[in-house]
Amino acid sequence: MRPSLLNASLLLLLALAGTACRKEASSAADATGLDVVATVGGRAIRRSTLERELARRGPGATKEAVLAELVRFETVLAKARAAGFDRDPEVVAALEHLVVARFEERELASAESPAVSEAEVRARYESESDRHAIPAARRGGVILLKASPKADPEHQAALARRAEALRAAAVAADDAGFERLVRENSDDTATRFHRGDTGWVSAANPGGWDPALVTALFALGSPGDCSPPVPTGQGIAIARLAEVRAAGTRPLAEVGEAIRHQLRLEKRERITADFQARTRAGLDIRTNLEALDRIVAANRDATPPPRLP
Repeated sequence: MRPSLLNASLLLLLALAGTACRKEASSAADATGLDVVATVGGRAIRRSTLERELARRGPGATKEAVLAELVRFETVLAKARAAGFDRDPEVVAALEHLVVARFEERELASAESPAVSEAEVRARYESESDRHAIPAARRGGVILLKASPKADPEHQAALARRAEALRAAAVAADDAGFERLVRENSDDTATRFHRGDTGWVSAANPGGWDPALVTALFALGSPGDCSPPVPTGQGIAIARLAEVRAAGTRPLAEVGEAIRHQLRLEKRERITADFQARTRAGLDIRTNLEALDRIVAANRDATPPPRLP
């Protein structure tokens, strides 16, 4: 948009969407008395308009300065209209977009932060109990003896004997002793210096561990129990159970805010969809597919821009 046209657009946007003072600056040339503080080309600037502008601007604004601005606005607006800027297609389009934006802002105000009651949150929580289920999980320590699956039988047998010896030592060890066994023997560098900690694992979420190892953890009865040597894709592992977490459900207090947020989003979508349906109701809306196809074809057939070196 040309600079002069842009200025005119901004002027007319202010004329349409600006303060109520613009609405009350009427063309009532016959307005007289103390209700009118100035006239510009027959358009009255009313006392109520000036008072409202003074209140909006707050302390420091003087009535003389504010009135001078209102007069300036009216004079420029009069010249813009006389020059036909209010009929320029680009300006008209800008005004129409502003009308749409303001109308949507008013009509969709309730969609900004729709209210969600505690009853709604609880009802959703109870209806989606499966989503808030906590699966049974185990946490343990692991000594991993890595070996290539292509290792010769003699090497595999030696590894199996070492695993049996480590398992016997793990059974006899306390927590500190098991931590030392892990640090001195495990080939898993990620957990070697962290007691071989597996983190919480479950059948649905093995946490990157071999499923056979997870199965072995779940086969153990009490913290401190050790599994027999478990063949895995990386070698042989010995697992020691540390903690057990029973299956359960996340409490409402933990997930309530997430549910409330989801309900708000859904309400916003419904309010927006209802608004769009109302705006289309009663209007004859048609699409000229032939004209649309021609535009798409023109874009498709256009010569692509040259590649930059």
